[in-house]
Amino acid sequence: MARMAYWQDTIPTFVVLTVVLFLPGWLVVRALGARGLEALAVSPAVSTGLIAAFATVAQRLGVRWGLLPLVVATLLAVVVAWLARRLFGRHDADLHPARRLLGRPRPDAVAAIAIGAVLALATILPAMGRPDELVDSPDAVYHLGRIKTFLETGNFSIANPTFYPNGFHSWVATGLLPGTAGVLPGTNIATIVLAAVAWPVGCVALVRHALGTSRLVTYAAGLASAAFIAFPTTLLGWGVLWPNLMATALTPGALALMLQAARSGRVGQWLAFAAAMPGLALIQPNALVALVAFALVWFVTARLRAGLLHHITWPKVARDLAVVAVLVAAGLVAAPAVSAQLASTQSYQWKDKVSIWTALVEVVGGRVLIFDVLWGLLVLLALGIGWIVLRARAALPVVAMWLACVALYVLAAWSTMSWTALVTGYWYNDKVRLASLAAVPGVVLVAASAPAVRELLSRVPALGRRPVVPAVVGALVIPALTLGLNGGTRDDMLTGFFRPNQPQKVILSKTEQASLGRLAALIPAGQGVVGRPENGSPLMWPLFGTNTLYRSIPIPTTGDQIVIGTGFNDMAHRPDVCEALARNNVRWAIDSPHVYWLDKPERSSGLKDLGKVGGVVAVRTDGEYTLYRIIGCGLGGAVAGAGAAGAGAS
Repeated sequence: MARMAYWQDTIPTFVVLTVVLFLPGWLVVRALGARGLEALAVSPAVSTGLIAAFATVAQRLGVRWGLLPLVVATLLAVVVAWLARRLFGRHDADLHPARRLLGRPRPDAVAAIAIGAVLALATILPAMGRPDELVDSPDAVYHLGRIKTFLETGNFSIANPTFYPNGFHSWVATGLLPGTAGVLPGTNIATIVLAAVAWPVGCVALVRHALGTSRLVTYAAGLASAAFIAFPTTLLGWGVLWPNLMATALTPGALALMLQAARSGRVGQWLAFAAAMPGLALIQPNALVALVAFALVWFVTARLRAGLLHHITWPKVARDLAVVAVLVAAGLVAAPAVSAQLASTQSYQWKDKVSIWTALVEVVGGRVLIFDVLWGLLVLLALGIGWIVLRARAALPVVAMWLACVALYVLAAWSTMSWTALVTGYWYNDKVRLASLAAVPGVVLVAASAPAVRELLSRVPALGRRPVVPAVVGALVIPALTLGLNGGTRDDMLTGFFRPNQPQKVILSKTEQASLGRLAALIPAGQGVVGRPENGSPLMWPLFGTNTLYRSIPIPTTGDQIVIGTGFNDMAHRPDVCEALARNNVRWAIDSPHVYWLDKPERSSGLKDLGKVGGVVAVRTDGEYTLYRIIGCGLGGAVAGAGAAGAGAS
């Protein structure tokens, strides 16, 4: 597919991805009895769970996943949801006819979402540059390759090619089935849908449930969705953690529905909330853990508040909190013992630990991956917390949620004690992921600063007689102290992800992509190619459909991949290498002096300096890349089949 250089060309893909993300889940949660903004906000998680789960079932049944199976799966899910509501939610109060039909949309909520979307697009698109710009991050290679594998095979299963949550990849690949964009620009557009649509929708829904439905609070929610650099800006390029980006973007919507269900007691809303859980788990399991943590914090805070207000006795409060503490402790200890995958996740270790004070400055002051404290954001957080404590105590559980995120961040950034991994290991003990999570309740705190500023300005005699002025100023303070003061910092970060200044930070430049594209045209369809992944050659699979042996950076440490990587230069004396090449139908090799920073030379020592290796012959050099034909191992005259090259795991 031709390169996509202009943003106006992405509109069809943007629309398709948005419809696939929202519509199936929206139909399901409506059948369950949820309505309004909360139903819209939680629908992406339900849609993703539906796509990821049914695509896996389809593979088991031998059915190729596509748009028709999606329609059938959605209809089945809607029928099951309707039956579940009839069975379990029959005692829910009947909805007003207007709300039953459309959910009674509020114009101010729509306007607030539009504000958040415009701010996100205005900050993301110029920094990203072009729709087909490659984010120079090692994990991008794996994620792009997996989406390409889904599209080529029609197998969107969680086990293709290796067991890994398939929510993000199955949604993106489903949205690209009409062929309106290639894998690279299509994935970039998908991340924009998450940052500029799903995130503002969820933020507005959450803020309205936490702080009320006034126009000022609603507009402040849209403005606050663009206040943080930690999210979504950071996760658009760092890692690159696209599944985590998606999971965090969808968390506010699910949290908003949880708060609504807790207040209304409607079974249908609880069913809709439960329907979102599989989707979040299939995107990134730590999103499910985050929701459980938020629910526990909400419960604990609510019990303490009930005790302070004498609604229940303190012995009952103590009993309930003791039960929660025992269950949480038991769960934290038992989970890694039951799940080897979780134990592996919790084993991640990060260097450069910092002091507690430094960790607090980073997470509260927004100084994560940047050098400056975001003083404007810090002021807004302080104002919002103060206003909630004094004027909106019903939102105190959200303050507690934010403090819990701060505590998790401090543990990850500071602690070297082994037990802390039991708590922070769900996020790979990674402070960047936890800083992004803190933005979820943080949006509520920032939005609360608007009524705080309005109240302070209303005390000024000249302004008190004009109530509109303090309200407008209160809302505009949010973008002024965030985008206004730190817009350049945000732009520099995102630009650095997509166009690094250092050559070793670039996986493939536009020139190098063009060179590999011309060489890819020389390789017959189905025949495999091998090269050091650090030279960018694994991207030939998602970009050009070339059957690369390696589809991640760096090389996996097991199987045929490591055998070929370490023994290719000795194929004349290594029958195991020849067998591995034949099994994976590898007939070509790529060499280049270009080396990406994430280099593991010990894993690909046999693929260096191919000009000096016996058993290969140079075919063409294009720019920094040379294509070789493998003639050793008896492959010189072999007729290639259609076997697939092995895929790496990330």
